[in-house]
Amino acid sequence: MIETTIFFFMILPGIVLAVRTSSFLVDYTILIFVFNREIRRLIDYYNHQFNAFSLISLTPLVMLGLLFASFIGNVKVLHPMARQIFLLLVGGIGYGFLIGIPHNGVACIYQGAQYLATVGLMGYVAITFATDKQADRWLLTAGLAGVFAALYGWYQYWVIPDWDAFWVKSVGFVGYLGQLESTKMWVYSTFAERGVCSIYLALAAIPMFVSKRWRLFLGWPEAALLISCIFPTMARNGIILAVLGIVLYPTLNGGKHAARVTMMVALVVGLFFAVAGSVPGLDGFVKRFQSLTHMQDDGSFQGRLWIAQATLPYLLGHPLGFGIGSSGLAGRLNGEGGLGVVADSGWLELLSSLGVPGFLLFATALVLIWRYFSILGRLGVRDDYLGLARTFFVVAVIGTYTANLFIDFSVLWIAIGRALSPHMLRNVILQSDESVESDPGTPAAERV
Repeated sequence: MIETTIFFFMILPGIVLAVRTSSFLVDYTILIFVFNREIRRLIDYYNHQFNAFSLISLTPLVMLGLLFASFIGNVKVLHPMARQIFLLLVGGIGYGFLIGIPHNGVACIYQGAQYLATVGLMGYVAITFATDKQADRWLLTAGLAGVFAALYGWYQYWVIPDWDAFWVKSVGFVGYLGQLESTKMWVYSTFAERGVCSIYLALAAIPMFVSKRWRLFLGWPEAALLISCIFPTMARNGIILAVLGIVLYPTLNGGKHAARVTMMVALVVGLFFAVAGSVPGLDGFVKRFQSLTHMQDDGSFQGRLWIAQATLPYLLGHPLGFGIGSSGLAGRLNGEGGLGVVADSGWLELLSSLGVPGFLLFATALVLIWRYFSILGRLGVRDDYLGLARTFFVVAVIGTYTANLFIDFSVLWIAIGRALSPHMLRNVILQSDESVESDPGTPAAERV
């Protein structure tokens, strides 16, 4: 009973914000995503019973569903090319859903909601006529939530709260998450698992590193805190994504602050590697990361490569695909009866779930997103969010080699949604008006 009550109290503010089409719905969704699993673990511990189908775990999907519903009702405000992008994304996901529902049942419904909800976040940001101050608040909220999650992650690493230990034993993750002893358990903080934790912290840290407008009141130290908590997760992809994004931002944006940003990230990461050896339990992470310098001996990389070589021909031999819910975490809902396609790569998971037809629709949408960004750039749009969106887009394309970043909630969808919004086109008009004032003789066709 208490679980149901808390579930309704958690979603009620979201419903109110959605009815009002409030920009705060994005902030509230961020908080729900970051902290819902820890709330669920506390409730399970209080009840002395693990509930594998806890309603509280569904709160992020409910929030993201509200975002999607509001977006669909207001999609007409977007530029035709932006509408086409969303139509292709929904079309690809819809195909995967039609194939998956008869084969994968509830797993298809669950994972299909994840796909559509992520599109909903990007779409809601795109259709919301938010000011720059409101858009900045979204990233600051994501950063602040990341700070609390990182602080709790370090607390979890040293103390291992009873409710977290109860959850690890209940889901059978002893071993997978290390041992239930101080400094011997791998951190997952307030998230569903350590990989999700590391990716969220990495992507939330990128805006904080590249621009002071997205830093919290302490500045660099808080960004460094997010990076530091990736180490005890033992998930290397978090560090790789963070470094990749921080280095790519100045590269993709005319070298803006390139030397300072590169020097700072090198200093922060180098410092953590130097200190990690003296922190109990983190020497294993250093060794795992150092193995990237000799990939031929890295078991994880070689394993992924072998799986890709074995899985890709199989998937191409079944071009209709296996439907959404056939791979990834959602496949567990089917138990032993599920198809259980092994796709230890985000791109292979997309191909498996959407099939060749759905994958082509999805990939076409991604191509159009980049083209849309390029058009804005050629029109002379000067906006930090466009630069951040380009950075996140490239990071997502590369990072999806290991994890399906196109299904997880993250700040990258906020930046990309902002770049697809009419706000960017208003920038074109305003900059065109400025050129008129400076050169009234310039034809309008050349200005826009």
